[in-house]
Amino acid sequence: MSRKIIASFICCWVFIAAAAFGQTTTTLFEKKNLADWDFHIVGEGIKVEDVFAFADDGRLLCKGLPFGYLATKESYKNFKFALEWRWPEGSQPTNSGIFLKITEQPPLPAFLPKSVEVQLQHRNAGDLWAFYGRTITEPGNRLRNAQNDAIGSFMGTQKLLMAEKDPGQWNTMEILCVESLIVVTVNGKIVNWTTGAEAIEGRVGFQSEGGPIEFRNAVLTALP
Repeated sequence: MSRKIIASFICCWVFIAAAAFGQTTTTLFEKKNLADWDFHIVGEGIKVEDVFAFADDGRLLCKGLPFGYLATKESYKNFKFALEWRWPEGSQPTNSGIFLKITEQPPLPAFLPKSVEVQLQHRNAGDLWAFYGRTITEPGNRLRNAQNDAIGSFMGTQKLLMAEKDPGQWNTMEILCVESLIVVTVNGKIVNWTTGAEAIEGRVGFQSEGGPIEFRNAVLTALP
């Protein structure tokens, strides 16, 4: 039996367990208050509102520069996270990501947290990367090791397929984290999964990395 089928079975089990034992759902952008979030940015004297802002309709707007991220104050271990994102019309699609399992922030000039990232880079949405000692060990045939002058060595798993829409259109993403399992769905298609992530809790974050990006309908459901 393939690991992808196993991952699908686990997904079904998680949803059944959530229905049986209860769940807590949080609409992350409901209050539209940046003071409810933690913020890390590269550069002195930069305020959170210089990079992120909430629109009247509840969208989270990110300028993409300087590099950094906005993170929840709450930590989560087992959860389902649904959100939408798009590159605004007329802008150049660039880079961003969703951080999972954030546990600490290396000192500046580091712009990435110790975490697992679900990549949102244009045409690469769904790749998984683990930074600063965070590890991913499965599946072996899609594991990648990389090196960067700014952040050192890191590892990840390549997406199975590209499921993004054209720039300017809204994309949906669902991320399921249960113990060592991570499953990523983009526009209704499973694009990546691993059963080899570390089973730890951490915060969730939205990355600023390169250019304007918008998020909306971010709903996180804590699971047993």
